[in-house]
Amino acid sequence: MHASTGIGLRAPHVEGILLTQPDVSVLEVYSEDYLGADRTWLAELEAVRARYPITLHGVGLSIGSSDPLNTSYLKRLRTLIHQIDPLRVSDHLAWSSLDGQYFSDQYPLPRQSVVLRHLVSRIGMVQDFLQCPLLLENIAYYLPPNGRDDYSEADFLRELVSQSGCQLLLDVENLRINCDNHGGDPWALLGGLPIPAVTEIHVAGGEQVQVDGTVLSVDTHSRVPGKQARTLFAFACARFPDAIRILEWDADLPSLSELVRTAQSLESAV
Repeated sequence: MHASTGIGLRAPHVEGILLTQPDVSVLEVYSEDYLGADRTWLAELEAVRARYPITLHGVGLSIGSSDPLNTSYLKRLRTLIHQIDPLRVSDHLAWSSLDGQYFSDQYPLPRQSVVLRHLVSRIGMVQDFLQCPLLLENIAYYLPPNGRDDYSEADFLRELVSQSGCQLLLDVENLRINCDNHGGDPWALLGGLPIPAVTEIHVAGGEQVQVDGTVLSVDTHSRVPGKQARTLFAFACARFPDAIRILEWDADLPSLSELVRTAQSLESAV
């Protein structure tokens, strides 16, 4: 669908995008930045949308939680979808709330049959409410959930897509980080995902930190993607050629021009 890599548009770069209108194929914005935003903030987003396709990427859905779905959140998200008409609407395959309390991170889910049934039910309700497909992103995690898995990760994702009709947002950096930290073959997982289901791809740059003498790869979105992330990204782009692709960068944000150049440089390997 898009022949080049788009960028995550963060607040410091909104004015620059409108002034310079760089050559990028698509922009990603965080849904929560605009839920209940004032008219000026929304007007800027609408001005951006008039020039670029936009994807909405959320962090507040908590699709895997045992809490009831947050209908207030979903109503605001549906209003934003109607205002912006995004190409994609995505969130994370995770849970981030318990007993009505929301956390600042996304937590992994056991790949178990009971969890799959729970997710399929909730995804169906969300897609019916929003009246659009929902993309779910594989997260980076640092402590795996307790319990024995009934599925491999690829099998779990295939079943989730088949039973719920959702789509997948493949984050190759999260995939790389999990394999670094917990073991596994990122190439095998990429090869096991259903091609029509992957409709968006993320790439970012993480860091390594030492925790109690152990080196841990961390998803920081704070630098240029490394060599392995770029290689995985190129492979994913070839395997899922119709997927929208986005460079994410959140911490230590560079200038807009550097961000665009980095996104363009990713194309040389695709």
